[in-house]
Amino acid sequence: MFADRWKQILNLRGDDVALWHPGGALSFRALETAARALPSKICGRLGRHYLAQGDGPEITTALLAGFLTGRPVQLVEKDRSRRVPACCVPRNAALVKQTVGSSGVRRCQFFTFAQVAADVDRLHDAMGLNSCDVALAPLSVAHSFGLTTTVLQTLLNGLPTHWLPTPFPCGMTEALGQHERVFLPGVPAMWKAWLLSGLDLSRVKLAVSAGSPLTLELEAKVRETFHLKLHNLYGTSETGAISYDTGNEPRTEAGDLGTLLPGVQAAVENGRLVVASDAVGLGYDTVQPGELFSLGRHRTWDRITLRGNALTYDACEGPGINVASRKLSPAVIAEKIRTATGVRHVRIHGQPSRDAERVQDVVACLGVTPEQLTCEFKSKACAALAPWEVPRHWRIENPGFAASEAERSGGYEGMALA
Repeated sequence: MFADRWKQILNLRGDDVALWHPGGALSFRALETAARALPSKICGRLGRHYLAQGDGPEITTALLAGFLTGRPVQLVEKDRSRRVPACCVPRNAALVKQTVGSSGVRRCQFFTFAQVAADVDRLHDAMGLNSCDVALAPLSVAHSFGLTTTVLQTLLNGLPTHWLPTPFPCGMTEALGQHERVFLPGVPAMWKAWLLSGLDLSRVKLAVSAGSPLTLELEAKVRETFHLKLHNLYGTSETGAISYDTGNEPRTEAGDLGTLLPGVQAAVENGRLVVASDAVGLGYDTVQPGELFSLGRHRTWDRITLRGNALTYDACEGPGINVASRKLSPAVIAEKIRTATGVRHVRIHGQPSRDAERVQDVVACLGVTPEQLTCEFKSKACAALAPWEVPRHWRIENPGFAASEAERSGGYEGMALA
């Protein structure tokens, strides 16, 4: 399936640039040469596989190597450690993602090549990417949004990617100066930063936002400053893209997620959105009670109002924390703090941020005394945390009271009790 598509791309564009990066550029043929020379890895759960971790070129090469050989590819964010799947990978799995998502649980997700391709092609058609010359990738291509809108479009549909290690204006300006008709995907926090920087986006033909709610204010400012319609895209890592705002005028409702993409079906069960499509993955490596993620269907954590094919976002019920579109695990943060400090009671949760594009702040509730909660203690507690995991709010909490509250609410979300 992939071999025929790739052969056609090579025949049409083999010597053209497929991937720009700060160190130079790679043609489609050069990518294949690098992929065929890449050694595979082996582990008991994955067998022979390729690890896609690092910068844009490394991830793209590993993906191509896996697709060409039929071996699974495990995708890992550059700044995160690899998780060995808790179960044997399904024999037909082509892609293994490891993500936290709205569930707040760090685990692996499995996808066949057909499921990956269905998502990539659906987005390519819906967004009209054949009218763009290049996809600019200043966001993580190991994240589902960046992956599907950039390097997978390169490998499956021949749309070149210009990868950037950061979304900072200097590199963006240089990259934009090399291309006409640019497709620019970004998360709301990036779009806000580009606004504040005064970046020239006159060469952007298509602007898309995903990863967290897009406010009407930000959308309006992008229109006013850049003369661009910022299209809202909604999806999950389990399902791929779900809905898209195809209109050319700014939205009038903040929760407007556009309409269902062709081939995607949805229903609301007990307030939460259930999605069915050919892009829904095979499942998780570990399953929690009450979850639905198999046989082409997935129950999301999002409360959605569905009117015909139109979706309106109401809220997310998942315990995962969304910090500027990064999904964080409360349990992982709690364990890191407990290990660093020796404090037995650590409870982590998110709360709405004053900065709408940041989405949530991390809150740490600790079983300590006021005298213990010093600047030195906080510094020690955060030593092993990534910058985006650092709590912005610290609270003292009685462990017994917190446990009683957790029992009444049905669980210990984000709680680490020894």
